[in-house]
Amino acid sequence: MKQHPLLFPWLAFAAVSIFWGTTFLAISIGVKTFPPLLMAAFRHTAAGIILLTYFLLRGYKIPSFSTLKTFSFNGVLMLAGGNGIISWGMQYVGSGLTALICALTPVWIVIINRVSGNQEKLHPLAVLGFLVCLIGQFFLFKDKVELFKDEMFVWGVLAVILSNFLWALGTVYSKNHQTQTHPLFASAWQMIPGGLLLFILALFRGEMHAFSPAPEAINALIYLILFGSILGYGSYMYVIKKLPATIVSTYAYINTMVAIILAWFWLQESMDFSTIIALILTISGVYLVNKNS
Repeated sequence: MKQHPLLFPWLAFAAVSIFWGTTFLAISIGVKTFPPLLMAAFRHTAAGIILLTYFLLRGYKIPSFSTLKTFSFNGVLMLAGGNGIISWGMQYVGSGLTALICALTPVWIVIINRVSGNQEKLHPLAVLGFLVCLIGQFFLFKDKVELFKDEMFVWGVLAVILSNFLWALGTVYSKNHQTQTHPLFASAWQMIPGGLLLFILALFRGEMHAFSPAPEAINALIYLILFGSILGYGSYMYVIKKLPATIVSTYAYINTMVAIILAWFWLQESMDFSTIIALILTISGVYLVNKNS
């Protein structure tokens, strides 16, 4: 039986959407006792070494120097900048709200695409889908204004926004600098420089002196290595090659839904009427974007 050419890209998209939604919970649990930059450093360096070892043992050749520079830059943007900064911010911002902020990834990607001139055609209904999703985000956020009275919460939110922008920038950069390298092999070459930079930053912040993670933080780290970095990030690098960036970016909306449900179930974060309305609006928006992009 002949397989549809987009079967595997859509399966990878599903993996990114679901498993990355769970990583918000894992990070939130981990940073309670694990220094944030150090946790992100261990996560990406370990995942990168595992993947690199696997592919080198299978006979894959080291990419050219110019390709390695591309991978390293992307690793710095998305893993050190995006994931490292968000890990710091989540010390002060809940996993559900963090996922809500990160659901703005499609907006950042559209803006960056427009500014860079690398525009992918948008159907009018896809634009409507983005707007519906944003309205959904408003419903999630409207009852949380009082949280901004906490100064560290404000800094945490700014960190999450910055990480979100860097992630979107890295996504566009990766889309515009594609190589023929296997996506998982390419991911490994991004994870290691990103992880090493995070180790350096953690050292300068003195995080080594505060290193005393609880068992649940270690378990969270293992989960992040296997499902967040190896499966999730590897799938993301694959799906970027196969689907338009505007469609790929909608994973952030599904991530939000998964993260909010888990935060409600596991961490007892709120799941009120506004949140339910937001869920409905966001899923509707994702449908419009995917159907018409």
